[in-house]
Amino acid sequence: MKIQPFKVTTLEEVVISERAANEGGHVSLNYLPGATFLGAIAARLYQDLSEQETYQVFHSGKVRFGNALPLSEDEQQTYPMPLCWYKKKSEDFSGTMSLINYQHGKHNNRFQPQQMRDKYVSLGAVDTKNRFTEIVPRFRMKTAIDPEVGTARDNQLFGYTSLPNNHEFIASLEADDDIDKNLFKQILDSLQGELKLGRSRSAEYGAVKIEVSEHPDERPLPKAASEVTIWLLADTALQDDNGQPLLHPTAKSVGLPAHFELDMEKTFIRTRRYAPFNAYRRRRELERLVLSMGSVLYFKSQTPDQNGVEAETLERIQAKGIGLYRQAGLGRVWINPAILAKKSPQFDKLPPQKKDSISVSEPDHPVFHYLTQRRKHDSDTSRVEKQAKKWITQLKPLYDSAKKLSYVPPGVCPGPTGTQWGRVRDKAKNANSINSLEEQLFVGEDAVCKENDQQWCKRVHIASQKEITDFRQWLRNQITQQKERRELLLRIVARFARLARDVADEQT
Repeated sequence: MKIQPFKVTTLEEVVISERAANEGGHVSLNYLPGATFLGAIAARLYQDLSEQETYQVFHSGKVRFGNALPLSEDEQQTYPMPLCWYKKKSEDFSGTMSLINYQHGKHNNRFQPQQMRDKYVSLGAVDTKNRFTEIVPRFRMKTAIDPEVGTARDNQLFGYTSLPNNHEFIASLEADDDIDKNLFKQILDSLQGELKLGRSRSAEYGAVKIEVSEHPDERPLPKAASEVTIWLLADTALQDDNGQPLLHPTAKSVGLPAHFELDMEKTFIRTRRYAPFNAYRRRRELERLVLSMGSVLYFKSQTPDQNGVEAETLERIQAKGIGLYRQAGLGRVWINPAILAKKSPQFDKLPPQKKDSISVSEPDHPVFHYLTQRRKHDSDTSRVEKQAKKWITQLKPLYDSAKKLSYVPPGVCPGPTGTQWGRVRDKAKNANSINSLEEQLFVGEDAVCKENDQQWCKRVHIASQKEITDFRQWLRNQITQQKERRELLLRIVARFARLARDVADEQT
């Protein structure tokens, strides 16, 4: 089997809805589902591949776009919390809290247990405080604009809950052995670079950067066993013999022999239902009833001599997953994980499994040449991001300085507002050259950063640059002193202005 991990960095906030409904409260997932990557690659490659290749890549489950789960603070992979883990409700959530695995029997009733949900665990955390990861979504209230008058439209108030920007996630692209290596590489090349994911992509959401990662598969190969614990690393859609959704798993539905039965005393399940929206068809697909990620299934052999299941069968289940929609990241599992083998979890680093190396010659194909050129264009993205964040670290003290030097009422921004930074971003994205951008920003009565603008001219103090006295001078100095290539500088300013808008919004 071919496996290639890749890292996803959110350049902007990303709206990934838990359900496709446009009424009622909006709830965001706390990860990036594999369906978003499948859809993005289908938009790029579907028309260029043969009918057989499109079926193999996007419909057969032979190629699987995995969910992107968050990286921990110390750059370790994380996994959804097993639902068999409980803690004392009175105990604070921390890396050193006591966890109890209820698969091994319920404990005394001297304390009130609380099930672990909606968080992620790192098995190889370098620091115990980074053992558990929680993604806190952001909520923004918005309103639709009436294009005829340019004001808020009546009865059109709505809100988006989104994944925050500047977060890193890890996912994997997997393929069966019979998938051509050149085709696998073509998919991988088209996946790298910048993509727009989720909802409201044409506005201010959805930009991510994807690059190849070296994080290995931490799941060791399972051994033959008469007791099988299946940890669901992704939502799983099972079906019965009649093709109906199955929320009470059977041995056959997960690929085990018929003499295995589910033990509900040691099984912990949550479910959810949703109807994914297909942007190409502009309509919802069939509703899915799935077992939620983090669920734990326990099967045991019921024969008198307790005949087990062969290692080869368990390896196949773990490698290819279970259930439907595996091409979209569903059905990924871990068979008999060591972390669930004891009453109290033992956080020992598990030996990684080696992945197949991919070494192929570059095909002489127009699609490949186009993707190569696109990849070269995106190669500067990390430099742009690094420089923009460097400017942001210098901008934040300016707002603190402006607050101290001039009285600013509570709730009022002490410098350029988010809207003003948005105008800077628009000019940078549409400018033909850096000279044109400087003229639009600083020259004339129509300049974005006017000399007499109350916000841009708020007084600031920089100990190392005493000649700079306001925000306008600081921004102009940053642009003129920057040593990056001139064509790259436009992207730096646009990216910086996007991040600066968030900094300004935090001031109010």
